[in-house]
Amino acid sequence: MFHIVSKIFAFVLMPAGIILILLVLAFISKNRNQSRKLLLAALLFFYFISTPFFVDEIARLWEIPPTSIAAVPPHDIGILLTGGVINTAKTPEENIFLGGSADRAAQAIQLYKAGKIKKIIISGGEIPILGERPTREIDQIARYLVVSGVPANDIFKEDQSTNTRENAVNTAALLRKHFAGETCLLITSAFHQKRATGCFIKAGVKVTPYGSNYISSNRTWALVQFVPDTSPMRTSHLVIREMIGYVSYKLAGWL
Repeated sequence: MFHIVSKIFAFVLMPAGIILILLVLAFISKNRNQSRKLLLAALLFFYFISTPFFVDEIARLWEIPPTSIAAVPPHDIGILLTGGVINTAKTPEENIFLGGSADRAAQAIQLYKAGKIKKIIISGGEIPILGERPTREIDQIARYLVVSGVPANDIFKEDQSTNTRENAVNTAALLRKHFAGETCLLITSAFHQKRATGCFIKAGVKVTPYGSNYISSNRTWALVQFVPDTSPMRTSHLVIREMIGYVSYKLAGWL
């Protein structure tokens, strides 16, 4: 139920939802001046959330800064969160199709091979409302780590979580049972790190955040950065959705 309600609520506050609401209000308004203002607001909002420069600035403010691998102190465990790392809707099953968040796994592999982490715990289960998929993401991530050179006996799976809070709570239980006292590096998308780190701290796990899958880039003043495009709309959707998720978790007492 949480997933269904949160997704419906999130749509209303998403860029597409906001534009749709403004257009509907402009259409049904009997006040011509008000209708024009609503249309102008929709147009300005559309420009803002589809322009690379503005969206990049917001994403950069929300994401944690990138950390050089050389500057990362050695940790016992790298906690790798699932979610878009693998495209589980594609077959054949023997293939590993990477998803949009695949950099999470790529960074974990680099950290392991650089000696910054000794073991990797993959945390994340299947969300029922998404329907049954040909493969499980957590299993395919584990396979990807193995074929990339990480020994199978250094990979552990926590496959019961369906959201970030459960990632933290369930991983905390696993750590207490098998890895008490070991240092942990939390690996997830940079825009997701604030919420994820807060959840793990709340669950009693001291983690060092490590960003991956950055959706922002270095600032540039090129003219093309001020020309609307489709890609920034997806980025703005991700950032706003994450901000809503952070506030929701804060209100629920999960952070």
